[in-house]
Amino acid sequence: MSDLPANLRLLCTYRPSISVVARDLGLNRSQLNRYLAGTSTPRAPLLRRICDHFGVEEFEIHMPAIDFAAIVKLRGLGSDQLSRTLRVHFDRIMARNDPRIFSLTGTFFEYYWSMSTPGKIIRALVGFAPEGEHLFYQRLERIGDAGSTRAGHFRYQGVALMTGDRIFMNDYETGAGIEVTQTILYPDYAFRWRALHGVKVGVSANRDHVPCAVRTYLERTHPRQTLMGNLRKVGLYSPDHPDLPDGLLSMIDNRPSGPFNFLAHGS
Repeated sequence: MSDLPANLRLLCTYRPSISVVARDLGLNRSQLNRYLAGTSTPRAPLLRRICDHFGVEEFEIHMPAIDFAAIVKLRGLGSDQLSRTLRVHFDRIMARNDPRIFSLTGTFFEYYWSMSTPGKIIRALVGFAPEGEHLFYQRLERIGDAGSTRAGHFRYQGVALMTGDRIFMNDYETGAGIEVTQTILYPDYAFRWRALHGVKVGVSANRDHVPCAVRTYLERTHPRQTLMGNLRKVGLYSPDHPDLPDGLLSMIDNRPSGPFNFLAHGS
């Protein structure tokens, strides 16, 4: 039997109150109480949101309570002082957030040359969603041909900040948890937040984990396309593939940069 209720109760003890947890998750108090008592179980999408909120994985929250408590302690989730320190720095940065960041709400395809498969272009799916005063996002990648069932799947969780007319995206890979990436974007106001370009810094997804920097391009998905339809398009593409946007190659071309630094544009 899953120790989910006990593990949820443990996580809640590291917050000021049950009411605060319910508010932050967008739940009413009685609904959360049913999950804590074990009389009801959160559906899969809500459970993912709860796990992301507390910084744990879905498989971990079902573990025996004693093992889960050890994981929480190891990660420092139970340290009130650590939580307060992290919160101070987070709030200090996010206080500069430009409200225009919420114009990104929705889904985008992201394109850039693969760091682990030279000669191929990655098409990832990025979904931005507001939570309170912040804009969080998920980035989904498939290291394999689009539509292939034999491919590596990667999910990144992050937060977006806009300051100085630039958008900063910081995320981490939720599987192995060893990769952190940063993307800095120019919003293209002429296109009403439909297109953005900039630079991504990360590591290759192969065994070498080589640090890399590439130009990247984000384009809003078609409003009539379904989530599953968009997901089927995620994967690796040859540069001459007909489904890629017109003019994409020039926007993600990494060759013109330099000679003294890597620029977000070639001019």
